[in-house]
Amino acid sequence: MNPRTRLTALYAIGAIAILASADALAHSYTGLYDWASTHRLNAWQSLSWPAEIDVFLVIGELALYVAYLDGWSGRHKLWPWLTTVTGLVVSVVGNVGHIQSLPGQPVTLADRLTAATSPVAAFAGLTIGLLVLKMTRHQPTANGETTIAPAGIILASRLLTPDPLSREPDSASTVRALRVPGSDQQDAHLLEDANEILQGARARGDKMSQRSLAVQLRNRGHRFSNAQLRGIAGAIGLVPESRVA
Repeated sequence: MNPRTRLTALYAIGAIAILASADALAHSYTGLYDWASTHRLNAWQSLSWPAEIDVFLVIGELALYVAYLDGWSGRHKLWPWLTTVTGLVVSVVGNVGHIQSLPGQPVTLADRLTAATSPVAAFAGLTIGLLVLKMTRHQPTANGETTIAPAGIILASRLLTPDPLSREPDSASTVRALRVPGSDQQDAHLLEDANEILQGARARGDKMSQRSLAVQLRNRGHRFSNAQLRGIAGAIGLVPESRVA
């Protein structure tokens, strides 16, 4: 597919999904408002209470988006997931609970499913929209892979090697080193992301393996073979260069 056509389609999908989520959140707000107004909350409290519920759904989704972009570990993703799921469950309960039977019109299962649709649709729309926005951050090459030039890896490994007198490479200087004139921009961007993931893991005290690095790089849209992965790991100092063969 033409890269420009693909990018346009992704942006369109993301925009439609987010607009659909906004519409679903508006419906959810109405249902939660009805619930609040019949449960001893006064006028202004009934107006503000729905936001206290659905805001956790939105914040949790945004936190998950950042988590996947930055390659957070599983345990660090736990709290955004708990926040999102809790907001979704409470919103569904409130939307379903506000449905009241009328004389001669008992509440049916279809009524409850209709009321539950709004928060679920908001959750799904935000998930799809943010996933699409994530995919637009990195674009694959024409053959669907991000190629790694061996020369670029060798050059980067030399630039990323810390000074013998210093114990750790400086993150800012490493990033600047990757942006060297004449180097392939895709290689530099890939290696910059790899170094960012490694430094972030070290800062959090997490262990980083080649497999974990590969998963996080592929989550950012990069494509490479296992042989190329070994070169990337050696270039950023994850494994000794002597082991890169």
